[in-house]
Amino acid sequence: MSNRKRIILEPSYMKDFNCIGSKCEDSCCIGWKVFIDKSTYQKYKKIQDIGLKPLFQKMINREHTQNNNVSYGKIKMLENGGCPFLDEESLCKIHRKLGAEYLSDTCALYPRHVNQIDGRLERSAVISCPEIARAALLDSRGIRFEQVEEDIDKRINVHRIFDTEGHLYINKPERYFWDIRLFSLSLLQDRRYKLWERLIILGMVYRRIDKLYSNNNIKEIPSMLQHMSDIIETMDFKKDIEDIPSKIQVQFDLANGIIDLKTQLGIPNYRYKECINETLLGLGFKDGEEIENVESIIKKYEENYNSYLLSYIKEKEYILENYLVNEYFKGVMPFGNYKSIWDSYIFLCILYGMIKLHMIGMAGYHKGLTDDLTLKLIQSFSKVILHNNEYIQGIIKLLKDHEYDSLAYMSILVKN
Repeated sequence: MSNRKRIILEPSYMKDFNCIGSKCEDSCCIGWKVFIDKSTYQKYKKIQDIGLKPLFQKMINREHTQNNNVSYGKIKMLENGGCPFLDEESLCKIHRKLGAEYLSDTCALYPRHVNQIDGRLERSAVISCPEIARAALLDSRGIRFEQVEEDIDKRINVHRIFDTEGHLYINKPERYFWDIRLFSLSLLQDRRYKLWERLIILGMVYRRIDKLYSNNNIKEIPSMLQHMSDIIETMDFKKDIEDIPSKIQVQFDLANGIIDLKTQLGIPNYRYKECINETLLGLGFKDGEEIENVESIIKKYEENYNSYLLSYIKEKEYILENYLVNEYFKGVMPFGNYKSIWDSYIFLCILYGMIKLHMIGMAGYHKGLTDDLTLKLIQSFSKVILHNNEYIQGIIKLLKDHEYDSLAYMSILVKN
């Protein structure tokens, strides 16, 4: 065992996380595509255990569509979406018989997510894990970050490497990643403003970054961020933001899009199926029937928000704040896998808009909302949506098709 150490930056909720195994209300061994890294795949092919060998031969396949060592093989899931290696107590047979060292990276490290930025390691977790959802979202103090020291031999898998100092970014906003990130995370946690106000201000800032980039003035990004910080401190944004009009039709179109995508793609998670059905019923949608009275849906939306959600959201808005902050940090926003800074902003607004739309519908269905319902929604939404790029890209396309991807419409989307 090496005595060498490494430093990792992570949210404080990671410190106390422990998997609760079969007690979990939404097993991470059900409803996924589970890929096997090359090293683990090769170990499985050598296993002689009389109980496991036939399973390995039948249920572990080479993944020829993937040309990398991370997704070298794949587990063939059962018809119910469950892993064939679960025992009668919903525990892993591989872990029980062979030990943790025989688990694939996917199984051993979930829900952890590691990025390397300019040589520095960062670890967070995906909210699709119910235990992580509880730990991360219910902390009223907000998500806090700390550096931890650990043995360099501890198993990790780096999902993304991002070098902001590379030659590719000499004249691009990525060069100022740390300035943009610090500003953005500070803004998202600035509770002097409502969360939807913070998102609108963030959009204003990202539009300015895009403009500086278009005009070859990226060196002005730090001074622009400082100027915007000064204005935020004065609270001068409040009046302008309050004057943004409401237009519930945007949310209505989004609800229609959810119904369409539900039909096209199907929802493989029973917990999210329950949430989406309660959302639609709570908004007055009747399953299988054409919508004839749009006004009645919009009226129901307003009634649900004012009567059942408003008091809850005033007290528990930090849950949504924590969700967005975690996704921002984990996704290396506003860059990461996004084509542009603006695309990352659209994604953040869609997350907020869709979660709030669900909350309004579910609050109407249940005549109120609880933390348990909110956690169930966000966790199951994350498992279905954030692990399905086709679904989220479909929602982004929906907004673009309706020309709702401008700052004006993003502002309307998050304000409602």
